Amino acid sequence: MRTRLRTLIPLLLIGLVISCGDNSTGTEPDPDPDPEPEEPTTGTLEVTTSTSGSDVDSDGYTLTVDGSDHSIGTDETVTVEDLEEGSYDAELSGLAENCSVNGDNPRQVDITAESTTTASFDISCEAMLKNQIVFTSNRNGNDEIYFMNADGSNPTKLTSNSSKDAVPVISNDGTKIAFVSNREGNSYDIYIMNADGSNVKQLTNSSGFTAYPSWSPDDSEILFEDDRSGNTEIYKINIDGSEETQLTNKSSGERSSPDWSPNGDKIVFDGTSDGDFEIYTMNADGTGVKQITNNSTAEAKPRWSPDGSKFCFLSNRDGNLEIYKMNSDGTGVLRLTNSGNADNFPTWSPDGEELVFSTNRDGNDEVYKINSDGSGTPVNLTADQGRDLHPYWSPVK
Repeated sequence: MRTRLRTLIPLLLIGLVISCGDNSTGTEPDPDPDPEPEEPTTGTLEVTTSTSGSDVDSDGYTLTVDGSDHSIGTDETVTVEDLEEGSYDAELSGLAENCSVNGDNPRQVDITAESTTTASFDISCEAMLKNQIVFTSNRNGNDEIYFMNADGSNPTKLTSNSSKDAVPVISNDGTKIAFVSNREGNSYDIYIMNADGSNVKQLTNSSGFTAYPSWSPDDSEILFEDDRSGNTEIYKINIDGSEETQLTNKSSGERSSPDWSPNGDKIVFDGTSDGDFEIYTMNADGTGVKQITNNSTAEAKPRWSPDGSKFCFLSNRDGNLEIYKMNSDGTGVLRLTNSGNADNFPTWSPDGEELVFSTNRDGNDEVYKINSDGSGTPVNLTADQGRDLHPYWSPVK
């Protein structure tokens, strides 16, 4: 009997231990549940550019969103990913001077998580004259405005009118041309047009003879000469035709051929206060007239150099009309041409290294260019049987 108890007690203890280790339900415990997935917080922006017009900038633009820059072509779609929900400014930069965005720039875009927001920029580009020369020619029977490349190639007619269009001057941004025409009657007035000859608008409406326009540095105003008062005087006018202002008022003599300094502070012109043409400067409001030259011969048609330090001008001080240059204070006079014929209407290249002018040294008026230090041989750019006059080199390189 004792032997049987000794045998049962260990078995009962083993059973008790096993019983205590069992789950009360008799099943395995459930594993930890999976965490809830996070809600997405980012979205995508898709931007498209569409560019129209002339002289499109082939380098494209820069798109800036949330402080990051992205290159985008002139007609391209770019995707910007992983933008947090919210509002952003999308801005297009790197546009050429003749191009502008239609509408807001920058513009607000709203990003929604798991969505694609689209935005488009429409860009318009105006025709632009870069390092090209405009001039007057009657090669097709009537005075019209033409332009050509700086080497004389590809002459192209811009105007076509039964009246006379002449004395063209290119705006500082290269997108417009001011010129003189009598297309609305017998008197000559100032007109402006786009660089491709489109959108011609009459600017002045004078009873006198109006000529020699010059653009202000910001292209908002134009200087010109006009003899409506009986004497030739200098005026200025906004390019929308408003606020015409007379800047000079002499009881006798002339004030003509005005040209605005590159910084806009001064105007250079020619005049006859002492009986013959001399060169003068004045402040942009017409005050502070100062005589620069003082000779018994004619000094006329001055033009500022691109850096504002010099003038080119005409003079017959050596017997006939030739091209000269001097410092803007009248010192350092240097003769640049020596043809024995009349050289006229000089203007500077955009880098100041060359001059373009008209001359009759070949028997009829042609357009030539020469180095601005007088070196080298003058080059005939037009070589046409017609009369080519009034060259003006675009300020845009």
